[in-house]
Amino acid sequence: MDWQKIVIHHTASPTEVRRLGKSIPVNSALIREWHQSKGWSDIGYHFVIMPDGCCTEGRPLNRPGAHCKVGQRNSIGIGICLVGNFSETEVPEAQLNGLVNKVVQLMADFHLKLGDIELHRDVSGAVTECPGRYFPTDVFRKVLKESMVC
Repeated sequence: MDWQKIVIHHTASPTEVRRLGKSIPVNSALIREWHQSKGWSDIGYHFVIMPDGCCTEGRPLNRPGAHCKVGQRNSIGIGICLVGNFSETEVPEAQLNGLVNKVVQLMADFHLKLGDIELHRDVSGAVTECPGRYFPTDVFRKVLKESMVC
């Protein structure tokens, strides 16, 4: 794949759900189930960042995503999703740090620049609030810039 962008999302879901009387975390396996129940072949995102900052793999990077229909972002953009609803709550610091770490790694791996990192809502033609109104865009960009190796 010729990755040219990284697109940041949120699940717009709780971080845990009840199943068979138990609380289970929303993770890449559960998101995969949700997406496959829609008839998709796999989870739409390439990576999922948990509230504690841990990153799990989703769809393999050798396959286009299913996370942003506009602007060819499924074909040219790596999809990273934060678990949580950041239209209702703030992003935990550990999760933001995990996102920054993953983005920095991917930028180095695919020779991407700061301008290649997009929030889903900022992709031209996208009609969404994703990754949520409380996503700390300015802090994210500042920490990302500071974390980049020159």
